[in-house]
Amino acid sequence: MIQSLIKSSTILEYMKQSNKEYTIAEISEGVNIPPSTTHRILNTLIECDYVMKDDRTHLYKLGAGLISLGIAATSNINLQNDAYPILKALSKETQEDAFLVIKSGNKGLVIAKSEGPHPLKVVEHFGLEIPLHMGAIRKVLLAFQPENYIDYYLDEKLTPYFNGEIPDKELLRSDLKKIKETNLSYSTSEYIKNGTGIGAPIFDYKKDIVASIGIIAPVYRVPAEKEQEMKNIVSHYASELSKKLGYY
Repeated sequence: MIQSLIKSSTILEYMKQSNKEYTIAEISEGVNIPPSTTHRILNTLIECDYVMKDDRTHLYKLGAGLISLGIAATSNINLQNDAYPILKALSKETQEDAFLVIKSGNKGLVIAKSEGPHPLKVVEHFGLEIPLHMGAIRKVLLAFQPENYIDYYLDEKLTPYFNGEIPDKELLRSDLKKIKETNLSYSTSEYIKNGTGIGAPIFDYKKDIVASIGIIAPVYRVPAEKEQEMKNIVSHYASELSKKLGYY
């Protein structure tokens, strides 16, 4: 019985990859389940209204019965609660403080944190608001905003970096474009001297960005030879949290 449930879940997961209709052969090959078993499971899912079959084309697609389940599931999502174990795992693996940040106006707001073991820290507090263009974790939030918002933001007078330097708006725009392409942000000494940040976006089931996650550490603890490893770790946990929120 449990194996049947796992196979049913696997089929549904496969069918949600794109908004399309499938043949039994496509599904069977895609999930590595024999066609006869696939056909039997699909018939059961049709009875539950979780899958629909076009009798003319003999193609299958996800059914309307999943809509109410999805709506009910989203009502149970709590960003901070879902983020906490992931933040804890991120800080444990990187040995650095991990943060969850959301957009608040033109600033990024820390709403959750998990501390690493090092006594020397780059201090960030709950409720601390800093402009979106300053620091890797916040720049992720800016990078995934609509183009008209980014234009508006860059037209404003930008807060200088910690050393008093005014951000170059064209370089910042280029940086935001790269962040959006790679789903990853990296910064050094933008609002804290000798502080390094790595951030990645968090998406929900509607594919909207809802937050960013990342780590902040003194520069010397993220040397060049360790940088890519740390980036990979942050990306992994960002993906895990997005999955918890229904993003696929």
